[in-house]
Amino acid sequence: MDDTDDVPLPPNVTSALAALVPHDALSHTLRPRSRAPGSLSWRHVPVDAAEAADLLGGPVPVLPALRSPGIVEHLSVHRGAPGEPLRDQVAAGRVTLHLRTCWLPEGLSWERAHRWPSVLHGASVLDVWAQDPRPRPHPPWTDRLARRTDAGGGDHTVVRVQDADVGVQVDLSGVVHLTWAVPRSAGDLPAALLTRRGPRAAVELLGDAGLLTRG
Repeated sequence: MDDTDDVPLPPNVTSALAALVPHDALSHTLRPRSRAPGSLSWRHVPVDAAEAADLLGGPVPVLPALRSPGIVEHLSVHRGAPGEPLRDQVAAGRVTLHLRTCWLPEGLSWERAHRWPSVLHGASVLDVWAQDPRPRPHPPWTDRLARRTDAGGGDHTVVRVQDADVGVQVDLSGVVHLTWAVPRSAGDLPAALLTRRGPRAAVELLGDAGLLTRG
């Protein structure tokens, strides 16, 4: 799909997104408490796009609309156990391949940046896994990331857009968290995006990038 194509959302999807009621569950869950797991670089190492695509066995999901002056893109991979080639660890099933792309405002150090404060200051973070990283059994991938006993359910919904179900959770801070599986013929890729924009704009960002259509 052309990166400039705009993908309109159906009325039932826009209505569901407009009905979301922001809560502070994301803020409560993701605020940094220590270097792990809040640091963007925790156990990650920089990787170039060609190497990442080789590890993934296909193109790395990207969001071209987030590339703009004043924004620096960082692509990294979870290194697994130190001292052992990542490819061997993935092949042996000892680690799940995990790629992370961060779009950070200039002046914000990737090595020192923490996820939640960075997103509050304009960063976006896209995580992609080669398979579901959670132990089984587990809730659906599109389930809410963050829960609070007083949140009810109004801060989260799941919408069907093109070929994917997209979980959308909104926070009082203006941050939205999206979870979906990037449709791929060789196997869908679980993914998650944190970005500070409206829920409709965030879902449209995925659709316009072709990350909701089976290729």
